[in-house]
Amino acid sequence: MKVKIHLIVFTLFSLTTTIMAQGVDFPDTPSQAPIGGLSLLAAAGGALAWKKLRKLHQK
Repeated sequence: MKVKIHLIVFTLFSLTTTIMAQGVDFPDTPSQAPIGGLSLLAAAGGALAWKKLRKLHQK
C-alpha cells in the first residue's frame, strides 16, 4: 500500500514538473468576426414568409 502511494505521488510530481517545463498555457479567446448581411438575409426571409402567408389568405 505504501509503495502504491509513493508511486502515485512520484508520478504526479513528475507529470506536473514536465507540464510546467513545457510552458503549457490556456489558449487565447478567438477573435469574433462580424457577420455581414445577416440583417438583409433576415429581411428577405421575412418578406418571403409574408408573401407566402398573404398568398394563402387570398385563396
